[in-house]
Amino acid sequence: FALVETENDGRKAWTGAGIDESVGIRGFTGAKFRLHDTAATSELLGFMGYQRAETDGAVTRFIIPGGNGADTIDLEVLPKTPFARQGAGSVHHIAFAVENRAKQLEVRKALMDTGYQVTPVIDRDYFWAIYFRTPGGVLFEIATNEPGFDRDEDTAHLGEVLKLPARYEPYRDQIEAGLAPLAA
Repeated sequence: FALVETENDGRKAWTGAGIDESVGIRGFTGAKFRLHDTAATSELLGFMGYQRAETDGAVTRFIIPGGNGADTIDLEVLPKTPFARQGAGSVHHIAFAVENRAKQLEVRKALMDTGYQVTPVIDRDYFWAIYFRTPGGVLFEIATNEPGFDRDEDTAHLGEVLKLPARYEPYRDQIEAGLAPLAA
């Protein structure tokens, strides 16, 4: 993870714990993949609507024109680097959103028609998800915006109470014991 400064990011800044809006975190801007070979992943990004923007040395930037602020992916070619392994401090997957289940099924079919192995649709209570690995081994998730995080609480009170997907309810006491209290 890296903090970056950007201009004209219209997303609302997080201002808790005395953080001023002018320096508040507004969200992700994108991701950077370090891969042995970027050709197949470049092709996948094109399939997903990304456009090649610029190349600087071994790094090629892809963008979604008119995206939502998290619209950049950088691919860096590192042919002699060791393969990464999942561990503490690493990113498990990168998620992309689609409006609804119908669009998700379209994307799933298109991916499968292209040869990707895609999971069945998984109900995550607040959204439905599918997963597949990129040619470089990065796990991608395509999640729906529906039903949404407001499915079990009023939008005026989102985040005031810990809500858990049904499959984690049996572990509520254990999860809550590991959380630090949030200051208002």
